[in-house]
Amino acid sequence: MAKTIWISGDTHFGDAHALTLFQRPFADVATMDAYFLEMLNRQIGKGDVLIHIGDFCGPVPEGQDAQIEHARKIRQQIRCKKIRLIRGNHDPKSEQFASLFDSVKDQMNFRREIGNERVIVSHYPLRAWRGQLSGALHLYGHTHGALEEVGRSMDVGVDCWKYAPIQLDHALSILAARPVTPPSGWVRRQEIREDIVKGVDDPSAMNARA
Repeated sequence: MAKTIWISGDTHFGDAHALTLFQRPFADVATMDAYFLEMLNRQIGKGDVLIHIGDFCGPVPEGQDAQIEHARKIRQQIRCKKIRLIRGNHDPKSEQFASLFDSVKDQMNFRREIGNERVIVSHYPLRAWRGQLSGALHLYGHTHGALEEVGRSMDVGVDCWKYAPIQLDHALSILAARPVTPPSGWVRRQEIREDIVKGVDDPSAMNARA
C-alpha cells in the first residue's frame, strides 16, 4: 500500500495560552490536545509520513524540560511512524526533542512529482522565495491564519484547516492552480538611503559626464 504524505503544524500541544491567543474553540488544553490527536490518527496511516511545519508543542510555565516531556508523551500517541519536523520558534533546540522525529530541519526544498514545481516549506511565511517568479510553491505556518496568502503560498497550520492535517498533494494542487506572477522585473518601493552614503557620486551626475 502506497504511503501518503500529510502536512500540518502550529499545533502548540500543551500550550494553554494558545486557546485564547488563536481563538481556539476548546474548553481547556487537554481537550485541545485530545482533539488534535484524534484528527491526526483518524486520517494518517501508520505507514504514512507527516510533515509538521513547527511549533509542535507550545511553551509551558514549567519550562523547557516539561515541554519536551509533554512532546514525548504526545509523540507516543501519534500512530504514524515518520514525522519530519520543520523547526518553529517554540520548538526546543535540544537533541532530546529532535530525537522524537524522523528528521528536524529549518527548511525543506524539493520538487513536486506532478508538474515538477519547486516547493519551499518553512515555519515562517516568506514574501519572496526561491523560484517564485517561475512557479515555485511555498507552504508555511507561524501566523495562524492572520496573514493574507500571497501568490502561490499557503498557510498549512491547523488553525486554517479545521484543526486537521491535509494531504500534501492536495495542498500543492491548490497552489499549482493559482496563476504565477509574471517575471516583469522589480519595481523599487524602498527609497535609496542617502544619509549613510558618504563620498559617493550621484549616479545620474556620472551618467551626465559620460
